[in-house]
Parts: sequence; C-alpha cells; structure tokens
Amino acid sequence: MAENKTFNKLMSLMAYDNKLTEEEGDFYLRVKTMPDSIDLHAVAREVAARLGGKNEDEVYAILNAAEGVKCDAVSSGFMINTPFCQARPAASGSVMKTDLSKAVDRSRVKVYANLTMGSDLRESLDACQLEIFTQPAPVGPIVNGASSGRFEADGTTRAPIEAGGALTVEGSRIKLVGDSPQVGVTLTSVSDPEVSYFIPPTAMLINEPKRLMFVLPREVTDGSWQVTVTTQYSHAKQTVKKPRSFTMDMPFTIGEATEPGGGEEEGGGGSMG
Repeated sequence: MAENKTFNKLMSLMAYDNKLTEEEGDFYLRVKTMPDSIDLHAVAREVAARLGGKNEDEVYAILNAAEGVKCDAVSSGFMINTPFCQARPAASGSVMKTDLSKAVDRSRVKVYANLTMGSDLRESLDACQLEIFTQPAPVGPIVNGASSGRFEADGTTRAPIEAGGALTVEGSRIKLVGDSPQVGVTLTSVSDPEVSYFIPPTAMLINEPKRLMFVLPREVTDGSWQVTVTTQYSHAKQTVKKPRSFTMDMPFTIGEATEPGGGEEEGGGGSMG
C-alpha cells in the first residue's frame, strides 16, 4: 500500500547563470519539480488521512465522481470555479453559411477548456517557502515552451494545438543545424513513452535560434507530449562536434488552447542530454 505524501510547502528553485545577457551576475530561476506526480489515488489517500482515517476507496469514489461532474459541466457550457482552478469552455474553428443548418463537423470545430489558478491555489503558492540553489548554466539548447502556430479570430488566444496543425517551439540556441542524424525534434507521448515521432530539420517551416515551427504529424493523438530538441548549433555560424539535446520540462497538450506569452522566461530547466 502506498504511503501518504509529506507536503512541506517548501519549493526549491534552481538558479542558472544567464549567459544570454550582458549584465553581470544575472540568474534565471526554474522550479525543481519532484520526481513523481500526484494522481487522484494519491489525493484520495491524503484526503482520507486528513479527515481522520476515512475509507480511502470511498474518498476516491467521491473525488472521481466530482471530476466527472466538472467535466460534464464544462461540456455543457458551464464555467467551473473551484478553489483549485477555474475552467472556461471555449471553441475554435470556422464554418460556412451553408454549414449553419447542418450538423456540426467536428473535424473543423474544436472545443476545449481554458484553465487558470483558483483562489486557494494562488494563496497556497503565495504562502509557500522558497529556497534557491545555484546550478551551472546549460550550454546547449534551451526549450521554454510549445504552442499552436495560429491564433483564434480575436487574436488574444492561440487556437488549440492539433494533429496536422503548426506547432511553435520557443527557446534559446534551438536552431537545427549539424550533420548528425540525431539533429531534429522528437515528440514523445507521456501516456505511452514508446510512441514517438521524429521531425528532421528539412521539415521546419521556421528554423531560428529562438524559434522553430513545423507541422505536427497527423498520427499524433490528443494528450500530453514531451518535446526534445537535438542540435549541434552553438551561436552565430558555429557548431559543436557532438549534438546536444534538451527536453522541455513541462509537456505540451494536443487538443488545448494556449495563451500568447504564457511561456516561461528565457532560460533553463528541463533535462540536458
């Protein structure tokens, strides 16, 4: 039987020397995430303990039912407002006038939810303790974020990331150059790590030091995906002998919209190859 987690409300921040600016002593910060994630079973176990030894299975059943209620509510056009998060239903796509009297073509219309922090989560983050550790700056590519290559009609929200659509990857020193066959972008499914897709430099629509853009394979499925950039790029026209890889520390989600400018600041995190 799994043990309860200990939540000490202490967050470790890793400080990396920022070699991308001219200012002396400039560091950027990334959160050092814990090695394992918290699923609904772990939440139920902790809730049962906090409520004085309630039955864990019963708590899980209640929490799981609550998740279903929230999913059904958003799918019915309601906004969800809980202490943990707020969810707002949204849609994207385009139809012709002749389509208005027909059944909705789900291949042309996507529905999704925009999520933001709730009041309790915001207060908990504001109240947590912080500690900072210095780390050497990564010398290879740095991947900061991935988002849809197109915006909604209002121009304020990116359209959902979808198979066959354009994906923009932002970071530093990510230009794909070099003669190694490893150079390219690899997408790996979080739910099934054995499923991956390799996108070579020749498939790039944009190939710049701070931005890549390419078309997602049509075979990719909705869900969370890790993105890894491998390149021999160094700076200017220089390359390194051995390719370097960087995996973005937070996966992107196919089937969800992203806010512009929602990526993290320049620099670090992830896992270095």
